[in-house]
Parts: sequence; C-alpha cells; structure tokens
Amino acid sequence: EWCMHGKARPVRVTAHASTGVANRKLDGVETEDTITIVVDWKNFEDGSIGHGVYTSSWVAPKSDVHSQQRWFYMGQEGEVTVDQAHRGYTVAQDGAPFASVNPLFWKPTPSAGKFAGQRTYGYISFEAVLDAVAEVNAGR
Repeated sequence: EWCMHGKARPVRVTAHASTGVANRKLDGVETEDTITIVVDWKNFEDGSIGHGVYTSSWVAPKSDVHSQQRWFYMGQEGEVTVDQAHRGYTVAQDGAPFASVNPLFWKPTPSAGKFAGQRTYGYISFEAVLDAVAEVNAGR
C-alpha cells in the first residue's frame, strides 16, 4: 500500500497462482511458479476506483537478465515504469518532459546537506575499480 498511502485504500484483492514447474525442478517442493495479485483501489479524494496488477515469477524463461523485476503504475496524470532488472525507471507525466531516472546508479542530490550516494551501485563500482588499482599499484 506504500505507493498509494494517503491517496487510496484497497477495496478488493484477488490472488492467482500457477504451479508445477518449480515443483518438478525442486524435487517435489510445494511452491508457486508465478503469483499475481489484483488490487482495486478506492481514491480518498473523489471515490473513483483504480486497480493494480502485481506479478512475481520464479520460473521465467532465460532472457537478458536472471529475473525480470518490473513495476508499472499508470495514473490519471502520468505513469511510472520501474525495471529493476535493468537498474532504472522512467516517468511520464502531463506537463513535464519524459524522464529516465536511475537513483540506484548514482545519487547526486544531497540528503540533509551532505553527499548521500556512497551506497549506490554506480559509486560502489567506481570504488571497487579504484581499490583494485591501488592494490595493483601496491604490488599485491
């Protein structure tokens, strides 16, 4: 509910599951292959109804990444697509330019007036390269 906190509440939730593949591959372990949850949301402001579809799967076919992890939100004035597998997200909204944002790669904006990007994977990647260069230069 975090994405709709203060804006809407769930009024109906249904869940669906697919089974069989993981059970065969994992020697009889009883688990779902794919789960999908559909949530109907009621807008606090005007009472309108929207819905969300949330899916997770452990048996996706081989592709360009180990697991496809996506999230999509479409609202009345814009949409957000999150693609964790490709480390980014896009935002399209009325009255603003399209944006391709990737806060996990680099965070150039300060938090509480201080640099806060040390744990982003872009920073960690650069740090690892510099550490490796220092090791080589030190003869280790």
